[in-house]
Amino acid sequence: MKKRLLFFLLSFVFLSMHSYAQQKTVTGKVLSLSDGAALPGVSVLIKGTVKGSQTNSSGEYSIVAEAKDVLVFQFVGFKTVEKSVGSSATINVQLAEDSKALGEVVVTALGIKQEKRALGSTVTEVKGDVIANSQRENFVNSLQGRVAGLTVNSTSGMPGASASVVIRGINSLSGSNQPLFIVDGLPIDNKSMNTNRMASDKPGSTTATFNRQLDYTNRGADISPNDIESITVLKGPEASALYGIDAASGAIVITTKRGKAGQTRVNYSNDFRLDQITKYPEVQKVYAQGIGGVTDNSVFTQFGQPYAAGAQLYDNIKPFFKDAFTQRHNLSVDGGSDKATYRASLAYTNQEGFVPNTALKRVNLGLSAKAEVSKYVATDLSFNYINDDNDQVFKGDGGPMLGLLIWPSVDDAQVYLNADGSRKFINPTNTKEYENPYFNVNENYNKAKTNRLLSNLGLTISPLKWLKFVGNFGFDIYSTENQVLRSPQSGYALSNNGILDDAVSNTKNFNIQYYASADKKFGKFSTSLKVGSAVTMQNSIVTSVEGLDFQAPDFTSINNTRPSSMRGRTDQVQRRLVGVFGMATMNYDDMVYLNVTGRNDWTSTLPLANRSFFYPSASLSFIFTELNGLKNNSVLSFGKLKASVAQVGKDADPYSIYPALETQLTTGAGFSYGFTAPSPYLKPEKTTSYEIGTELKFFQNRLGVDVAVYNSQSVNQIIKDLRMSYGTGFILAVRNGGKLKNQGVEIQLNGTPIKKNGFTWDILANFTKTNSELQTLPNNLAEYYVSDTWVYANVRNGAVPGQSMTTLTGFDFQRNKNGEVLVDTKTGLPLRDQSKWVPVGDRNPDFNIGLTNSFNYKNWNLSFLFDIRKGGDIWNATEYFMTINGLSKNTLNRTEKVVINGVLKDGKENSDAPTKNTMELDPMTSAAYWNQATGAFLEKDFIEKDINWIRMKELALGYTFPQTMVSRLRGVKSLSLFASVNDLFMITNYKGLDPVVNGNSAAVGGSGATGFDYGNFPLPRGFNFGLKLGL
Repeated sequence: MKKRLLFFLLSFVFLSMHSYAQQKTVTGKVLSLSDGAALPGVSVLIKGTVKGSQTNSSGEYSIVAEAKDVLVFQFVGFKTVEKSVGSSATINVQLAEDSKALGEVVVTALGIKQEKRALGSTVTEVKGDVIANSQRENFVNSLQGRVAGLTVNSTSGMPGASASVVIRGINSLSGSNQPLFIVDGLPIDNKSMNTNRMASDKPGSTTATFNRQLDYTNRGADISPNDIESITVLKGPEASALYGIDAASGAIVITTKRGKAGQTRVNYSNDFRLDQITKYPEVQKVYAQGIGGVTDNSVFTQFGQPYAAGAQLYDNIKPFFKDAFTQRHNLSVDGGSDKATYRASLAYTNQEGFVPNTALKRVNLGLSAKAEVSKYVATDLSFNYINDDNDQVFKGDGGPMLGLLIWPSVDDAQVYLNADGSRKFINPTNTKEYENPYFNVNENYNKAKTNRLLSNLGLTISPLKWLKFVGNFGFDIYSTENQVLRSPQSGYALSNNGILDDAVSNTKNFNIQYYASADKKFGKFSTSLKVGSAVTMQNSIVTSVEGLDFQAPDFTSINNTRPSSMRGRTDQVQRRLVGVFGMATMNYDDMVYLNVTGRNDWTSTLPLANRSFFYPSASLSFIFTELNGLKNNSVLSFGKLKASVAQVGKDADPYSIYPALETQLTTGAGFSYGFTAPSPYLKPEKTTSYEIGTELKFFQNRLGVDVAVYNSQSVNQIIKDLRMSYGTGFILAVRNGGKLKNQGVEIQLNGTPIKKNGFTWDILANFTKTNSELQTLPNNLAEYYVSDTWVYANVRNGAVPGQSMTTLTGFDFQRNKNGEVLVDTKTGLPLRDQSKWVPVGDRNPDFNIGLTNSFNYKNWNLSFLFDIRKGGDIWNATEYFMTINGLSKNTLNRTEKVVINGVLKDGKENSDAPTKNTMELDPMTSAAYWNQATGAFLEKDFIEKDINWIRMKELALGYTFPQTMVSRLRGVKSLSLFASVNDLFMITNYKGLDPVVNGNSAAVGGSGATGFDYGNFPLPRGFNFGLKLGL
């Protein structure tokens, strides 16, 4: 028996060696026949097998084959080439372009792949490798500057900061203006936690944060950038009408990676980054604490006498920030056969913030499998698990930035505790003392932990060549634990002896989508008809409790708060949306494409009589270069005219139509109606949009331009939180009313100025100009604003008829008939007009430009992205805060006497000879001069006008090792290194730290608080380096 076993093993070894001897490694390079440029991503397969390889960014490949094998080289848009291996160890190939090959294909509504030439509306695709190479934890931020008409605004550069996306301007006064996020054909949740669902923000609460002090990640950020194959941006109702009311503001369509047929491939990549802030706020260090020229070290305002010579002054600002280290690791395994493929991925992110005790840890696990079960049935299954742990500090009014600015320079802010471990106070008798920034980040916190499951099952049945049935079922389930601590010794909770918020948010979203598709050709006519239905079920429950008055100061638990102070709250939001849709497409001779869609939705959030509504769309694409006489033109390679029109609705928030009962602190307890009145007659918002444009390509696609002009009008605006007469028994209401319009132009240019001798220079530029106007408000209202944006002092995001949707409103001075400022005859100070809010600024830019350049030479790649903005105003509330507290360097001229330019309000102000003001003020000794309510400074004077910037968003250098070098490394198929910098530099006329600011979080609707700078942190500069390895 042993001899037989030994004979078998020896035979196996001999045969294995013989088989191995017949195999060899074949290497080579694949180039374009037309210009000799390297072709990355070319599929290299051994004919008749699933064994294969792929060319790298330099066009190089390596594959193990036998002499009898035939290699098949395939690439989209090029003719397939076959080469016998024979005795060759090196096989170089040139591929010729195939004029009959399928044109550029993009993923559109319902996950349907369509030729871009057939589309009558504008879509933009961003490849997944571009997203991944940007090295952004939140992939949404990587879209800024790359897509015309799209604006991304991040609340800060902190780990887990939320980002809002707006496509083609503001179309809703108080609702969300963010697009719908689609992953592999089905919607996912991208919302940010709204603090109004927490117990501390319950109506009437004195401890609410109003989305001003807390920030929560937009949940779209949970998608791993390395799992993204491509992102298609559907702009406006024309492109997204089939997705229904949730896509009224456009759609971000994400296609994730799937396995590829062939041998099992293992890919690993990493990224290590160092983040630094490059600009620090500055405060004056000439005048000491005090009021009216009298030094007083018990106050925080700095209007005292100059510091004594030799006084020790501390830099409390710069040492506070730290260099932050981030590491990311990505691993994927994929492979399969022609009948079935699989892919598994794992990503780990560990990000530190440049503010102490801020961090983000995230784990992504992804599994996907595609299979052709039979000739008629195919399946596609994906599963994703995300674990997210985010530590944040307070922001804005409650954040450490304002504490850094106002903390006295004579005190070392780092020493924030006394010897006994208690908090050190500047003035122990002041229960509302400003928060020491070090105490703030070490003793207060905002923590969020999320576990999320995403799954999508696709089924395609094709009983006939021209007929198929497609169905998708998916769920998006996640749970987030939030804990917000305001320490018992915190200035924000001292009078309450501590405040603790615990909240658990559970979200369950289910989506079902199915349709039948029939495709037929009649001579030169090709037709396609799709009819289907979609069902969306959303359920979100936030269970929260707030407790005050800690019994033991250092024990963080809701059980440690005074029982009578505990306030519990359960906030449940349920919504169901059912839609039926149809789409008909007709194509004449690959020249004229007509696309017509229609959808009817039934929503649970509107009254029965109004919950069903229909909206259509139509688009036309004319490829005029298919006409005789224009075909095969050596100058104009491609020309298209496009036009589209669409209408889409938008429903209300759940429970807007019925009154709600709330518990009351009455004797024996009880209920009463809440603040908001019922709205039993609500109708859906309706937006009608038009778009025309052209797409041209010149010199064999070396130069291209895509132009779109659009105009949209929205009516029946659903406006939340309208103020009512208290006589109604309510305070707020939700009502229809208001009309607004949006219009703009988008231009996208792409070109390849140089493509020769292995060197390629590619340019991609986009230009966006958007204008909006609020035409009417209900009940002849003079202004509407979202209350959360009233961040500080008297500036807010007021919308005024006849003005832009991004208007800022505030108070002005009283003026006479000639517009001259009226001055108080007793004080010599200007008089404020607090009777009305007037437009004082507009945040909308004149235009935006994104400019990308990419240079490829052999194995090297260098690219950079510029984000450019011209115009738009920013409310620099931080500078206003510093000025009225004597911190700003602009207050150093306080010894100079001042006369307010105006006329006295003495009864003659509107006469032909008003009395010119000559009253002299002494800012050094006058406390009233700096007073916020009655002083010489008006908030609108701190709205910085026409802010411009040129920001280098990304600079990246990469090197791919030649296959001849990689082949020497056993088991390694590809290897590349990269180094990059995010937000390298910025040229701007803004006086604050960073013009990319948001005074709220992405949870706030309408135009939000974009452009509100109040204690905001800047975006850091990040240095990245890493490698990519293929096995």
